[in-house]
Amino acid sequence: MQFDTNTTVLIIEDSQTVRQGLRTMLSMAGITRSEAVSNASEARNRLRGKNYDVVLCDYNLGEGMDGQELLEAMRKGGNLPLSTIWIMITGERHYERVVAAAEMAPDDYILKPFASQLLLDRMNLAGQRKTFLSPAHKLLSQGKVEQAIQALLQLARETQNAQYRLDAKRLAAELLVNEGRQGEALSIYQELLTQRVIPWAKMGVARIVAEQGETQESNALLREIIADAPRYTDAYDLLAQNLIDDGQYQTAAVVLEKAVAISPRNFNRLKSCGTALLRCGDPAKASEYLQRAVEIGRNNTFFGPDVLVDLLQACSESGQTQQLDRLQAEIAGRLDELPGGRLTMAVCRAMTALAQQRPADALAQLQGVAADLRARDTDFVSAQRFLSAAVRLPDELSSDLPQQWGHGIALRFADGRHELGTLLEISHKHEAGHAAIEHAYETLQQESNKAVELAGNGKLEEAAAMLYQLSQDTLNERISMNACALLLRNCESRHKASRDFAEEQRQVRRLIDWLPEDNERVRGFLRRLQALDPDCE
Repeated sequence: MQFDTNTTVLIIEDSQTVRQGLRTMLSMAGITRSEAVSNASEARNRLRGKNYDVVLCDYNLGEGMDGQELLEAMRKGGNLPLSTIWIMITGERHYERVVAAAEMAPDDYILKPFASQLLLDRMNLAGQRKTFLSPAHKLLSQGKVEQAIQALLQLARETQNAQYRLDAKRLAAELLVNEGRQGEALSIYQELLTQRVIPWAKMGVARIVAEQGETQESNALLREIIADAPRYTDAYDLLAQNLIDDGQYQTAAVVLEKAVAISPRNFNRLKSCGTALLRCGDPAKASEYLQRAVEIGRNNTFFGPDVLVDLLQACSESGQTQQLDRLQAEIAGRLDELPGGRLTMAVCRAMTALAQQRPADALAQLQGVAADLRARDTDFVSAQRFLSAAVRLPDELSSDLPQQWGHGIALRFADGRHELGTLLEISHKHEAGHAAIEHAYETLQQESNKAVELAGNGKLEEAAAMLYQLSQDTLNERISMNACALLLRNCESRHKASRDFAEEQRQVRRLIDWLPEDNERVRGFLRRLQALDPDCE
């Protein structure tokens, strides 16, 4: 890559003096098409609207996300061409440990202070690496992902340059993960780790094994990365998510608080930390983090009314009534952005009423939308919020309603230990509700096991009928999926034997109409159904 008067450069630096100095360095080398912004928000707008040959970004940007977080956000969002050179500028010597672990690393980094010749030398070296990878970049720009992956693996085999080989394998693994081919990406990462310890390869393994359900193995790898690169916040985020998936909200909150201390103005991290604290029963501290998230995130593309709902809940549970009415009004204005909006709005009103010592009003709000707990668009988060309000109702007023609602929510959403743990955590102060949720989970397990036993004994039609009825009673997605699979097997068997399968077909159609349309397993069910009846839409 040649740098000349046509080269475009974006400078991202919060110091005006440094911005001017960098532009002067570039102009002395004949690079005159440079632009400068002072923060991550401005940079994101520029990068979304225009492609640059080079980005020079300061690591510490003051307000908002830091340079590393900005790089990762732009790469994940598809707003940064792979051909763009990204060089990080930092005065912090620990950054070399951060970048060693980062899955999405800059092309190079420079420690302050530095001379203009060093900057140009680093740009030239980065340009040579980009030129080496350019065949794959060109294929990707044409949408030919598979050909790009093969080109990268070929480049890795042919080059004698160890750094180039590493670059090619790193990008190939990243593309494989994006394509959902985790097994192939895992093989690349593991091969690299047999040669030497590479933190970003270890991070790649940690992410993949977590997706495969091996959270203990993933957690061990993440703790190793954090020990080696203690300021690499992405590792904290994934570790916290693993802990949340296992229902360990308290431990997750501790991990996230450490990450927030390192990067105190990251909206997503503040929100996650506040939500974890809310779930583990510390609403006062949760409200502090969520309030900061709201203040920082209002102009963030990730900002939505869900964080306002969490803040309202935290304020309600901690007795902070001053801003409840304002939050409630703001949430109402963005209701169409919330899944299960009518249900969530009623829960917000109930939480406000509870904090304002109006329990009868809270009960009326929850009773008015309790039927929506069985609505298709009600998700697990909405149900959790409903339960959080229900278990706060006074016993003398609510009778046995909280345990009834908790039982129904558990039947629908308690697919595994994580969901069960979350519901039990919410209801831990409500003994009857806690017991009802445990009973619902036991019922699901027992009935599912009975169906498995029937199927194992060759009684497929009996097992399918049992699961179908259970799916209608519970609206549980996992049960419905299993019922659909068995019913389709019976349809196919009956079709092959020229026997009528109209009733089973009707049941399958009813299940598919309920299940999420974008689920690959559901799409597979639909294809099988259409193969049996080509006229079926």
